[in-house]
Amino acid sequence: MDVRLIVSASKSLILTFLLKDKEISEIKVEKREGKRLVGSIFKGKVKRLAKSLDGAFVDIGLEREAYLPTKGNDDEKCSVPRVGSEILVQMKREPIEDKGAKVTCRISIPGKYLVYLPNTSHVFVSSKIGDENQRDKFKKLLSEVLNGDGVIVRTSARLAKEEELLKELEALRNKWLYIKKKSTIVKTGMVYQEVPQYMQLIRDYWNEIREIVVDDKDVWTDLLGFLEENFPDLVDKVRYVKNISVFFKKYGLDKVLAKLFTKYVWLKNGGYIIIEETETMTVIDVNSGAGCGDTLEENALRTNLEAAEEIARQIKLRDIGGIIIIDFIDMKNKKNRDTIINKMRELFADEGSKVHIYGITHLGLLEMTRKKETPSVTKLLSSVCSYCKGKGYIKSPEVVLYEIEKELSYYKGRYLQLRVSSYLKELVENLLEKNNMKQWVSVKEECDVPLDYYEMFLEG
Repeated sequence: MDVRLIVSASKSLILTFLLKDKEISEIKVEKREGKRLVGSIFKGKVKRLAKSLDGAFVDIGLEREAYLPTKGNDDEKCSVPRVGSEILVQMKREPIEDKGAKVTCRISIPGKYLVYLPNTSHVFVSSKIGDENQRDKFKKLLSEVLNGDGVIVRTSARLAKEEELLKELEALRNKWLYIKKKSTIVKTGMVYQEVPQYMQLIRDYWNEIREIVVDDKDVWTDLLGFLEENFPDLVDKVRYVKNISVFFKKYGLDKVLAKLFTKYVWLKNGGYIIIEETETMTVIDVNSGAGCGDTLEENALRTNLEAAEEIARQIKLRDIGGIIIIDFIDMKNKKNRDTIINKMRELFADEGSKVHIYGITHLGLLEMTRKKETPSVTKLLSSVCSYCKGKGYIKSPEVVLYEIEKELSYYKGRYLQLRVSSYLKELVENLLEKNNMKQWVSVKEECDVPLDYYEMFLEG
């Protein structure tokens, strides 16, 4: 597979686009100055038990206490701690809206070929390694050197020699020892910070990556340091560019970004889907277009199959998590309903246990869940629209400033007039001053325009 990474940064945001066979597969967004929480390890103090919730609340140094499940899936349940006891936990879901973080004591430290599990005494092998002889070989090799700890053998381990696996296991063990040692001098709070999301994607796709494009010198420097230490073969595949707009146009990144802010997504046959994100769940409605079958049932099936592919793509692109309800076009035939369920399972097969497809209810609604770690990309890149009182979203100031900064870099040195809403005027002027652009860019305030409005005009 042809995998490429485009990493574009502004003063406040880092946007990462993962392309598979030149089609955008994932978009990751992170605040440049913010701490990375999901995957990071914290030292906490148990404040209180919540028996009705089968868990405990732990102070990990954030504004709100984190929730620690003591029952549930094997990958998250922990023994019941004592109130007042200290505990090392890893964040699984960051604080969202009025909810605190969710953490686990089942810590995992990912590497190139293995995921180290210091608190789990098992050897797990990726289900994508189908060769039973190879699976047994990995289990035998690692079981002999483990002592009360455990590992997950990643799919990429198929490319490794035995000595490389053992060497990485030792390195991951040493990282865990360092984390434990550091925790002794931390009262409460973060003791290990997960790497940025663009580095996480490299860690997951390193053996398929053909090109990495970066448009920020600081990010480029950090990236090279990470690659030299962990993936030296990828260093020659990194390109630093001053102007990222060529790649935005080449792969249609700007168009995909724009679509993230709309509820309506059109299908090729004329049908469309509507995506509504609420605080408790996401609801997706499928609507038919021009008939493409001989009967209503056949038309519904064809439209639903096309919609299923676009829905899966949008869920992954927008990184929508939690409860998802999909209202497909009604189908009377049970075989056709099963076809849609199987299609959805196939489309999310690459996400494994992260996604559960539960089937279609009596009302014709497909129920599914997807593990929620952070707010969706749409919410991260937008602000609630004050005019519609929360019923819609506009681009956040950080996103608009990111777009302006990238567009100005393309026209650098040419005299421009930048027209913006009064909501953005002061922010834009600060951006121009920080980047020494005031001598060739003038700002004009516009009234009666959307809050995220801006336009550029060449002068002279």
